[in-house]
Amino acid sequence: MTITASIPNLVGLSYKDIPSTYAELLLWYPIRSIHDEAEYKTAVKIAGALAVYDHLNEDQERYLDTITTLIEAYEDHRIPFDWPEMSSLEILKRLLDEHGMSISDFAHLIGVNHRLGLHLLSGECNLSVDHIRILADRFKVSPELFMKKA
Repeated sequence: MTITASIPNLVGLSYKDIPSTYAELLLWYPIRSIHDEAEYKTAVKIAGALAVYDHLNEDQERYLDTITTLIEAYEDHRIPFDWPEMSSLEILKRLLDEHGMSISDFAHLIGVNHRLGLHLLSGECNLSVDHIRILADRFKVSPELFMKKA
């Protein structure tokens, strides 16, 4: 028997829409090991939807910690891409793709408008030290990855 979890509707999700108990959260979206890219992307979306709230209760925090641990385990066991052979721009684009982030998400993350985000991702403009710091923190990588030449 195959159990398929439905993906919660995350569009317009507000804090009051998030289940408050661990049991309700498991009914909302069951936590299980991640085996493929589709499950990974769904887990990242769920974690991202929860991570934006500063005032999660203890059960919500535990749920977020658990799903984050599963995401990290999946990331650690995938075949890593070849960092040394990639330019900073290629690494950035790969990380954005791996995390399901759009140009708008990227621009919002580093605090710039969409147009500048496009220029940065096309290589027309360089990342600032602040941008690099934000990206390194967000993706949990060394800032040096974003300072490599092509």
